[in-house]
Amino acid sequence: MFVNPAMAGPMQQPYSKLFLALTVAFTVYASPAQAVPSGYQQAVTDARAGRFDSALPVLEKLALENPGQSAYRYDLVAVLSWAGHHALAVAESRDLKLSSQIPDYVLAAIGKSALDAGPASRAEEAYRLLARRQPRKADANLGLALALLAQHQTAEADIQLARVLRLSVNNPALLQSASAALVARDEAGRASPFQQQLNRLGITETSAATVHAPAPPPTVANAAPAGHDEPAAVAVRALAASQASNGQQIREAENLLDTDFTLARYRLIDAALLANGELIEQARTMPQREARDVLERLRFDRVVALKDRKRADEALAQFTALEAEGEIPPPYVVNAAADAAMQLRQPERARDLYQRALASDPANIVTQTALMYAHVEAEDFSAAESIVGNMLEQTRQSAAVRRTDATLTRFADRIDTADRKIRQLAGELPDDAGIWLAQADLLAQRGLPRAAAARYNDVLAVAPDNIAARVGLADATWAQGDIIEAGRMIAALRSAAPEHPAVQRILRAWERRERPFLTSTATKGFGQGAVSGNDDLVWETTVYSGQTGNGIRIFGNHHLANAKFNGESASHERTGAGIEWTRRDLQATLEVGHDLRNGRDNTWAASAGWQVNDQLSFRARHESETNDFPLKGRLASAENWAPTYLHASKTLVGMAYRWNEARRVAADLAYYDFNDGNKRQALSVAWFERLYSGYGRTLDLQTAAYSSTNTAQDAIYFNPKRDTAVSATLAGDWQTWRRYDRAFNQRVSLTVGSYLQHSNVRQDDAWAERTYGWNMFEDARYEHEWQFGPDRSTRYGVGVRRFPYDGKYETKSYIYLNLNWRF
Repeated sequence: MFVNPAMAGPMQQPYSKLFLALTVAFTVYASPAQAVPSGYQQAVTDARAGRFDSALPVLEKLALENPGQSAYRYDLVAVLSWAGHHALAVAESRDLKLSSQIPDYVLAAIGKSALDAGPASRAEEAYRLLARRQPRKADANLGLALALLAQHQTAEADIQLARVLRLSVNNPALLQSASAALVARDEAGRASPFQQQLNRLGITETSAATVHAPAPPPTVANAAPAGHDEPAAVAVRALAASQASNGQQIREAENLLDTDFTLARYRLIDAALLANGELIEQARTMPQREARDVLERLRFDRVVALKDRKRADEALAQFTALEAEGEIPPPYVVNAAADAAMQLRQPERARDLYQRALASDPANIVTQTALMYAHVEAEDFSAAESIVGNMLEQTRQSAAVRRTDATLTRFADRIDTADRKIRQLAGELPDDAGIWLAQADLLAQRGLPRAAAARYNDVLAVAPDNIAARVGLADATWAQGDIIEAGRMIAALRSAAPEHPAVQRILRAWERRERPFLTSTATKGFGQGAVSGNDDLVWETTVYSGQTGNGIRIFGNHHLANAKFNGESASHERTGAGIEWTRRDLQATLEVGHDLRNGRDNTWAASAGWQVNDQLSFRARHESETNDFPLKGRLASAENWAPTYLHASKTLVGMAYRWNEARRVAADLAYYDFNDGNKRQALSVAWFERLYSGYGRTLDLQTAAYSSTNTAQDAIYFNPKRDTAVSATLAGDWQTWRRYDRAFNQRVSLTVGSYLQHSNVRQDDAWAERTYGWNMFEDARYEHEWQFGPDRSTRYGVGVRRFPYDGKYETKSYIYLNLNWRF
């Protein structure tokens, strides 16, 4: 068994039969059409025989005279290393970029010399690339472990040593090589597992030393003459070269996928996959052990390529098959499998795979970022924040990681904190378009589409092709009600980047807009009361058509209400249809209806809303006969002193001011004209404040005030001369479970208020005003909401309400159900 010169201990000769043969084989294969310069053949023979003093001058001269022929320089670096001239080997190879073009034997030589003469980081770079190519080669993994130990990266080094032990568990030569190298570096404790395994194999120190005596330099007679390799060896080298070329093809395809989001983006990866499949079939027919190594690399590359092609199921199946066969995928393949799991919406599996990759490469920022997003999609924000904290420390608070940190904070619904972080970044880096984009995304999430659009336009002014900014601008334009312009933007995105994930998301949302939508809510009450009634039911259903490209949709609705008052029933039912028209900053509706019971009247209603800017809005609505009237007025017995089939027109004007999603104030003024002569005016004001937001939980406070006056002195329905109510509602929402666009929320709310009533009462055949004073009222409710995807949701709950009418409390419990369905 040979001893790898790259792994040899300080007392061993730094060359071997195989590595010297590889030198000649590579050189001949690399330039088969060129004549061999004079003296080169003898230099090779001398190097094989260990006569480095004779070989090196010739190789130095050839490298100097043929700077375009990298093969001579590769041989020079390798022979310098084998001759023990490590500082010279490092100097000669210093400007070589370690890439897929560097042969394995040169990487091993660079790693060995850099490990001996420094820097250890160069040794790590060489051995890491070699271990990636040869993941089942214990030598390369041991070299990487030694380089990591030299840099005091003990955690990752121990992981690599465990891999070395697994790969060499039944190979005494490799076990002794690892043990000797570690002991030579004062790592006896880490050498112990290798020595223990040698003991289990029955290898004594003496026999082990015999096994590991360096192989003698080959004589010219038993060495394969240069240029006369066996056909099988040539075929394996050709296959290895094709694998390297295919790997480069996959990397070039990945670069294209990062910039091209048209359907043509897959042309390179499709070609790479086809070539990869053909090479795998070719490798399977070759019996040589070296071909097995090439086959392994081809299958590793296939996992990456399948993931890039969005064939995630196949990528994971290939990865699972490799592991089942005992292969040990390198970190880049594990990362690809994790990416595939993310494509399949399996964040927990992706998380575990990313963690495996980080165990071998803990400082990899790209993998750490991917792991953070896996935790986000698994709704584990504390773990995600821990990772970002490590990244901030590792990068010394770099702007890019701080931007990622702010984005994560926004995803966690910690909106105010995210806003503070982004403002601080913008102050430090005012010209950073990436920070502008983060600002725009935050403004959009806060419900400020005009401010968001302005910031997206700032990004596009310096980066016109930024797809994320173009999608954000289209979404912000849509949120302002400009359906026509948003449609134009989305159509342009569909044409320019149909495969971009953000484009696909907005396309799906845009297409949902074109489908019909149903919403239905029913509330059933239980209780006894002269005002609130008993066994009451209110059921409201509206079906909307899809919205057209110019912002128009039609709708039909149905309203049903009934209740019992002292055993007598009252009811109201109406159907209607209408049209809704949406333009930038404006929305208007016009509808007609028909009562199905009682008077069977025909009705109409019109409404309009104007969004002045992101903060200020106005609204107005008029209903010829409103559904918002006291149902008790529909009792048959009421006809004795009131018009048949009580009804009222209603006119409402309102305004609202909204700072952001966490604060707003609104006021409405309503006027009712009843057909019994009563005129009612009502004013309501509400202030909303979000007290807490984060990690799927919110706590909101809403304070409200209401006041009304009525002109009629006597009515069968509750009709105080004037009244006033003030209240405060505390509402908590807990997102108990979420899986992408499916979620389960629980909510609880508690309202406490006070009510002041003034009424006209008849005393001694005369009307007199009576004040009932301030009396407390309460309402409590608990609800569940299920989101079954973007198209269906349901909400249901229970509640209880206690309210004073004419100074007497009436208590009512109720249940309710809401259904939303886009079909």
